[in-house]
Amino acid sequence: MSKLSKRLAGASVDSLLLAFVKFFTLATGLLCTMILSHNLSLQTYGTYSQGNLVVTLCANATILGLADAANYFFNRSDGKRDLNAYANTVFTTQLIIGVATASVILICRNWIVGYFNNPLLEPVLLYVAFRPMLTNMTSILQVLIVSIGKAKLVAVRNAAFSALKLLAVFLTALATSDIVILFAILLALDMMTVAWFWLMFRKNRFSVRPVILDLTLVKEILSFSVPMALYVLTTSLTRQIGALIIGANESTDMYAIYANCATVLPFDVVSASFLTVMIPIVTRYIAHAEYDKARNLFKHYLAIGYLTTVTFSVACLVIAPEMVKILYGEKYLPGLTVFCLYLISGMAKFANLSLILSASGKTKMLMAVSSASVIVNAVTCVVGYQLIGLEGPALTTVGVYIVTMVVLLGLSLKELRGRWSDAFEAKALAYYIATLSAAAAVGMLIKHTLFTLGAPWLPSAIAVALFVTGVVLLTNRKSLAASLKAINSMK
Repeated sequence: MSKLSKRLAGASVDSLLLAFVKFFTLATGLLCTMILSHNLSLQTYGTYSQGNLVVTLCANATILGLADAANYFFNRSDGKRDLNAYANTVFTTQLIIGVATASVILICRNWIVGYFNNPLLEPVLLYVAFRPMLTNMTSILQVLIVSIGKAKLVAVRNAAFSALKLLAVFLTALATSDIVILFAILLALDMMTVAWFWLMFRKNRFSVRPVILDLTLVKEILSFSVPMALYVLTTSLTRQIGALIIGANESTDMYAIYANCATVLPFDVVSASFLTVMIPIVTRYIAHAEYDKARNLFKHYLAIGYLTTVTFSVACLVIAPEMVKILYGEKYLPGLTVFCLYLISGMAKFANLSLILSASGKTKMLMAVSSASVIVNAVTCVVGYQLIGLEGPALTTVGVYIVTMVVLLGLSLKELRGRWSDAFEAKALAYYIATLSAAAAVGMLIKHTLFTLGAPWLPSAIAVALFVTGVVLLTNRKSLAASLKAINSMK
């Protein structure tokens, strides 16, 4: 292999490619949100958000940890026969559950409409019903494709279909405000996505047959995946309880404001892309008790996470009012406090802290932590709404989420036979906090000065955000480069 080929290989390179494509994917997603928010009424956009909430909750409730199971068993199995059996059983199980879920949504659509007190939601549910199943099938197939070293195929697909979704949203906003048409197009794109991934996996490994269920493997798979499923569900509920409370008690207009402002912006794009490539690697390390390697990998993953995610979040926080206007429009400014609270929550999302416990098979531990968090959040969200109003559920959700992340980090380090000092490089972290604080303070001063002088708000806000981000990344470039190099050398 040539020197150039070697430099263009490795976990960091694959991850950065995925990060670039994921950034494009998320950018198109934000553009979709911006187009719809600026062009639809609050009621129409609220209906769109409620349809998406049904998809998200049902997908998370019915994935049953099967994507994690696909990774866990596929990377531990020996022989093509075992791989076929596990893949077929996982996919068939999801098909059965998905069809059942779609049936329940269709049967209960009047109850769902009544819960949100929004009759405009009923025709949307006809196209929403099968999207949870298709979303989960896509997740499972992506895991399988990444596991055979074809992460670039995932990147290509994500970029292409994101562009198609953006086109669909643009045409819908331009030609009509009928979101039923938009949901019909999104359903068709989901079907195309599953078909494409299935064909790619068949071409590169073997054909997954979604009608073959090996009953002898079901118990083994579900014993691993169900606790993981409860973790995913309770984590989703922790994030969505606020939206459910607002949806039941406020108007569709207010729900639209809360739904947008409570969205955690995808500033974890870099760390999330590293996670995609790292999952098989860390699973193998733990399976072979190579804890030193696993700890080192985890430490550099955390470093990349906070150096990017927290930096982007703080830069956005400095220009928060302007960011709301850019993303959603002035009519969403009543949700500014909610927006700021979820930016803080996004900082805690700098890393996926279920990675180690999931790779270790400790899904019951994940289930216990997440179950406790969702119970606490359910109670505090109701109390917060009664005491504060719209901001109450956001405030309590952020607090519970941060505490949960700290607990998961501690448990992950224990599983890796490590200590808190193994998670972070103390000097590098302290230097980062100092430079971040200084850049944010100077950025706020620059913004205030520019606005006082009457400078246009949009270019001024963008310039300030770029200044904060650039200063922090530039002053911490050595730490970032070291972590990228370390991860790239791991296999």
